[in-house]
Amino acid sequence: MLTEGPDLRLAEVDAERAPGRSVLAGAFALLEVLAAAEAELGLTEVARRAGLPKSTAHRLLEQLCGMGAAEHRIRGYGVGPMFGRLCEGRGRVHAWIRAAVGRPAIRLAKLSRTDVVVCVLSGSEVLVVATFAGHSARLPVVRPGTVLPSPTPPAQVLLGGDAGSPPRDVLAGVVAGRSCAAAPIHAPDGRVVAALGVLSASVGELARLRHLVLTAAAEAGRELIGFPRSL
Repeated sequence: MLTEGPDLRLAEVDAERAPGRSVLAGAFALLEVLAAAEAELGLTEVARRAGLPKSTAHRLLEQLCGMGAAEHRIRGYGVGPMFGRLCEGRGRVHAWIRAAVGRPAIRLAKLSRTDVVVCVLSGSEVLVVATFAGHSARLPVVRPGTVLPSPTPPAQVLLGGDAGSPPRDVLAGVVAGRSCAAAPIHAPDGRVVAALGVLSASVGELARLRHLVLTAAAEAGRELIGFPRSL
């Protein structure tokens, strides 16, 4: 819980003064501001960036500090140890995907001689969690941690196509200036848990790569069966 007793009532009063903004939304807005900051921020600046009254920001920040989600440092506020543990938890989920998809993705990169990306849905964002270069002499054009916009093929695979549901076939388009073909990776229960894509310099290559992408995605799905925890 973020608030208890009198603090909760005060926060609710502040929420009423700012229609459409719940106490929980305000707390997460503060955490998002702190996470994006390059250094600790003073109270006034945190409140301004989060779009909250200074009094509300102060109360919520002190409560977040008490929980360990934020810290009151010498020059201002920053994220706390709990925030790091939450990020580590998300990283462990991504690690299961990377481990399961690793062998099929590496094989796909070698056979296709193109860069391969593995993407997952993180909240409402499509996040690249692994990349594999098709040529050992260069780095992939997209790095892990990149958030892909919704028009890209991996995003369409994870967010759903025109019919509003994830496809079971390959989708083509563009990612980072490269032609891309992406296919869904299905968990044992049929859910789409990741997208596997190739990035080619030539749009004409996508037809040749379609079968390789589908085969690798199916193999990655079979690899998930042996994992002890569900995704």
